[in-house]
Amino acid sequence: MSDSVWSLPLSGTNLAVLAGCHVFRDGPQFPPALLPRLQGVDLIVTLGDMGDKSALDQLEEIAPVLGVQGLDDADDLRTRRTALTLAGGGYRIGCVYDAKAAGLADELDPFVETKSASTICNRLFGGPVDVLLHARTHKADEAKFGVRGSALNPGSPARPAPGSQPTFLRLKVTSEGCYGQIIWVA
Repeated sequence: MSDSVWSLPLSGTNLAVLAGCHVFRDGPQFPPALLPRLQGVDLIVTLGDMGDKSALDQLEEIAPVLGVQGLDDADDLRTRRTALTLAGGGYRIGCVYDAKAAGLADELDPFVETKSASTICNRLFGGPVDVLLHARTHKADEAKFGVRGSALNPGSPARPAPGSQPTFLRLKVTSEGCYGQIIWVA
C-alpha cells in the first residue's frame, strides 16, 4: 500500500501539480511566470525531479508541499515517499513519479495502462484511484486510466520535453468531481 494516505482538508481543494523542475540553489530556477500562477492553491503536489530542498522551500512559501521522489530530488520529508494517495470529496488520487517503473503503464508517451494496473493500484494505493498523477516525460498528457479515471501528467514548467510547452497541472477536487487543467507557463 502507499507509503502515505493524506486526506484533503476540504471539498473544493485546489491543487497545483508540478514535476521536472530541476531547481537548485546555485543553478536553474523556476521560470519567473510560474510562482505567481500558483497563488491561491491549497496544496502543491510534486511528482519528482524537483531538484534540491530550495525548490520545495520556495513552493512552501505559497502553499503546503507534498509529493513523491523522482531521480533528481534531495532527501526531504515532504517528498520522501515513492507513492502517495490523496483522498477527498469522495475521490482518490494516486501519485507516482514513473508510472512505467511502478508497473502502472506499458508506455509513458503516450500513456498506455498495463493490464495489471488494478492489482498494482491495490498494492501502491490501497485500492483503485480516480486520478493517477504521474511524471517523468516532461510532457503534459491526459489518458484514460482504470474503469472511469484519468492518468494526468503535468509536464514540466521549467524544462519541457522538446516540442512541448512549459506546463503544470491545476486540479480541483469537489464532491461533484475532479477537474484538471493543464496550464501553460508563459
